[in-house]
Amino acid sequence: MVTCSSLQAAAQDTAEKAATIVVEAGTPATVLNPLLFGQNLLFAGNGLWNAATGALDPAGVKLVKDLAPTIIRFPGGSAADQYFWEDGLGYRTTAPAAPGTTTISLDGAPAWDEITEARILAAGAAAWGDPFHFLKAEGNRLVGAIGLKKSYSPGATVRLERRSGQPDWFSNTFGILEFLRAIKSLGAQAIITVNYGTGLDKEGRLSTSASLSQRVKRAAALVAFVNGNPGDSRSLGVDEEGRDWRTVGYWAARRGSLGHPEPWHIRYWEVGNEVSDKTETGFTDAARYAADLPVFARAMKEVDPAIKVGAVGVNFPRGKGDADRIKEWNPTVLKTAGSCLDFFILHPYYPASGKDRTIYSSRAWFTAVMAGGEQAMANLREIRSLINASVPPGRQVGLAISEYGIWPVASKDARDYSNLAAALYDADLLMHLIREGTDLGVILAAAWNLHGNNPTAAIAYNWSTGGRTLRPQYYAQELLVKSVQPEILQTQVTAPVFSTPLMGNVKPRNNIPLLTALASRSQDRRRLTLLVINRSLDAPIRAAIRLQGFTPQARAAVHTLGGKSAGDNNEDNPPAIIPLSGALDYAAPEFPFTFKPHSLTVLEFQARP
Repeated sequence: MVTCSSLQAAAQDTAEKAATIVVEAGTPATVLNPLLFGQNLLFAGNGLWNAATGALDPAGVKLVKDLAPTIIRFPGGSAADQYFWEDGLGYRTTAPAAPGTTTISLDGAPAWDEITEARILAAGAAAWGDPFHFLKAEGNRLVGAIGLKKSYSPGATVRLERRSGQPDWFSNTFGILEFLRAIKSLGAQAIITVNYGTGLDKEGRLSTSASLSQRVKRAAALVAFVNGNPGDSRSLGVDEEGRDWRTVGYWAARRGSLGHPEPWHIRYWEVGNEVSDKTETGFTDAARYAADLPVFARAMKEVDPAIKVGAVGVNFPRGKGDADRIKEWNPTVLKTAGSCLDFFILHPYYPASGKDRTIYSSRAWFTAVMAGGEQAMANLREIRSLINASVPPGRQVGLAISEYGIWPVASKDARDYSNLAAALYDADLLMHLIREGTDLGVILAAAWNLHGNNPTAAIAYNWSTGGRTLRPQYYAQELLVKSVQPEILQTQVTAPVFSTPLMGNVKPRNNIPLLTALASRSQDRRRLTLLVINRSLDAPIRAAIRLQGFTPQARAAVHTLGGKSAGDNNEDNPPAIIPLSGALDYAAPEFPFTFKPHSLTVLEFQARP
């Protein structure tokens, strides 16, 4: 049995033990997959889009561009299965509206039964739009409007605030069109999650009992809006609730009327979010989800055959969903629907635990966080084998890591979600994926999450002050984005080891190396970078570094992300966790370096002339 005291003793002893890091710079390299540097962006509450200007906030976008996300997921995690993308389109006003106006005329007839709150998005409005109330929708008019405080010219956008059954924080200020404009300005690709779990009842309220036909047609219509051609007259049909989803061309023309006539050609699409979990709205069992997936995939690919469709998996290879008693989730989904899938979705949060919040400051918790990357990779390797054994021969099914992080379930405090340990887990997992992702068929990865007022956001946004805080995971991700070169080199690490006890979904493990490393080089072979994480909670580790096939200049840049403890965070001012930069002047083909405890270090070498 591993105890906290034995872990402490083992860690204290590591400084006296030998460690080596050998970089094979003279051997063939693998190519970096840039889509591993992805992010998630919530459709509501992200605080990044300014509706009045129709653009990303300049102060926020500068910080985002420093992370340089290559792919961004929308509309979010759990929110995706409560989200109706068409509500984010809205309607244009056809007449002036001002204080005292009681009837607002629109360029379409919204199906807004049971809804009495909307928002105007226009130049001159607030950054998040101006809310108002109305009594009811009659054809193309909102009757009984009250609460208008400004004057608006014709052409202002009006969107409903939320539907009955959606959370209070829902808002349609940042819709699908704004998201697509945002990723274009950032130079990123997109991965979009369609709503599997819910639809609308006949009164326009969120319902988990909505027909499969409605949910599938909504997904197909979204593909049509994003990727369709205006001249495509193919009908999407009428769903069981009686709604006519018109044609592919109708939705493509709607996109054009909103300012973007050309298709966006978005390639990656997920069906639902974590729908095996009872905390998700509309969660289901494996057999039902597996049976529904081909229906979604066929309908969406009929609109655009070029898209890739992914299915939700669970992290433990043979784990069961919360609605399952017998069937294992992953084998059931893969064997039933594998022939129509292009990728399998996983969300490696390690550790995740629902115990009392006091554990999140314990040594056992932080030890498990440091072991989380190894647990994640062990499960990914087993799931890859399961995919290969379950799908039809010749079928290529990739792995998509569309969320990752740590998850202290019992807490809502950012200090538990966004601390140095969490940053090191993110970096550890990313380094693993960069080294092994190609062999495992990992096509993309997206961190949870980029920007907002939630405790997990890398860039924390304060709605009251408009201020932003860069959290430790931001700096860890930024170091990787700016340091990792296009060619990934083989690296061998020999280091002292540690053990972790059972903690939530992290199993007891022994012989986990205290050092992990990633080496890469530029295409011209003039620059080499070495990233090293010291997972020890206590001890610095001195390592002999050998750069085989590369002779560096004596001076090398050094960047370190560390702190006094693994629980250090940036919720207070001044921040506790920021990268520190320096240099060493004794780099050579072989030289020693001491890595600080619980730290990420980047060494940047330039080749000798």
